[in-house]
Parts: sequence; structure tokens; C-alpha cells
Amino acid sequence: MTTAQLDWSLMIECPNCKEDIDLASGDYDDENFIASAIFSNRWDDLRGHEITCEKCNHEFELESVEY
Repeated sequence: MTTAQLDWSLMIECPNCKEDIDLASGDYDDENFIASAIFSNRWDDLRGHEITCEKCNHEFELESVEY
């Protein structure tokens, strides 16, 4: 038997400082809201989700998720 490993990320660029942000990381998804929406095929639930860039503290909203 062989075991598979799932690695995932959800990358977005901060519109202010251009830093790449992984929304799948614990810092951005500590309550598993993002993971739950992605893995339940409810991507539209993320529209308007507020994000604060850890590098520059800029706040912005997620418009959509593309695959």
C-alpha cells in the first residue's frame, strides 16, 4: 500500500506591497474557513473575505478564486 500526501496552497498577491500570501497557511486560515470553503466546492463563500497582509498591514478583500 502507498500513502498519498496532499499539499495545497491558495496564493494571492497583496495589492499594496506585492507580497505573495498563502491563504492556506495557519496564520491566514487558523479557523479553517478557507480550507472548508475550498474543499467543499464553495469557492464563492470566499468572495469578500477580508485579508490583512502581514508584511504591510494593508487590508483588502478577496474577489474570487480561480483554478
